[in-house]
Formats: sequence, C-alpha cells, structure tokens
Amino acid sequence: MSNKIRQIKRQTEQQKNVKNSEAATQQKRGSAILVGIIAICLLAGGLYIGGWFNLVTPAQIQQCETAVRQTFPQAADQNVLLPKCNNRHMIEGMSSPGSQKLSSKQILDSLDVGKTVDLVSMFIGGALIGAAIAAFAASYRIFQRKLGKDTD
Repeated sequence: MSNKIRQIKRQTEQQKNVKNSEAATQQKRGSAILVGIIAICLLAGGLYIGGWFNLVTPAQIQQCETAVRQTFPQAADQNVLLPKCNNRHMIEGMSSPGSQKLSSKQILDSLDVGKTVDLVSMFIGGALIGAAIAAFAASYRIFQRKLGKDTD
C-alpha cells in the first residue's frame, strides 16, 4: 500500500510541476505581449507629442494668406509674413480674434517662441520613439526566448 501512496504522491507532484511550467510559459508569452503593447503606446505618444500628426493643409495656408493680406495692407509686412503661412503657429495666430491688434514684429516674435516649443516637443517625442524601439527589441528577445532560441 505504501508504494501505491508514493506513486500517487509522485504523480500529483509531476502534475503540479507540469502546471507550474505551463504557467511560467504563459507568463513569458504575456510579458512579450505586454512589452509590445507598451512599445506601441510609447510610439503613438512619441509621434503625437513630437508633432508629426500636426500637418498643415493647403486650405489652412490659403486662409492664413487671406488673413495676412486683410490685416496687413502694407507690402513690406506682407512680404515678411506670407512665407510664414506654412507654419501651424502662424495659421493659428492669424485665425485668432486678437491677430488684428498685433504688429508684424509681434507675430514674428511669437513664431520664434513656437519654434522653441516645437523643438522641445520633437525632442520629447523622439525620446519616446527611442524608448518604443527599445521596448520592441525587448519584446522580440522575450518572444525568441519563449521559443527556446538563443538571442545573445
């Protein structure tokens, strides 16, 4: 009888070990998926913060040019401001209600501030995209390890 009890105990231990190894495999799979999801979120956040989704349409450029011509009748001011109408900050500034009260120098100064903000946001966006690339690489390594392949 004691041999049968030992066999039953061994079988239950083996079954527990099999279940534990299956759970470990599931955790490895889950971690690769989780790291991949984090990488996708970092990539999307980097693209958004970096400003790569803020594209200027031709209709917006045309509206900005019309607003510049109406607000600044002098040719010198128009020559300075019209080439800037492809900048999203210029478009937003000219479409605001207070743009008629500003001089061309004030508008150009605000564009310089906008360029600084764009530079900082592009740096932060680039850092997030770099982190996303690292997370994708880590996810790939985790997935390859799960398959039993050596990635080193």
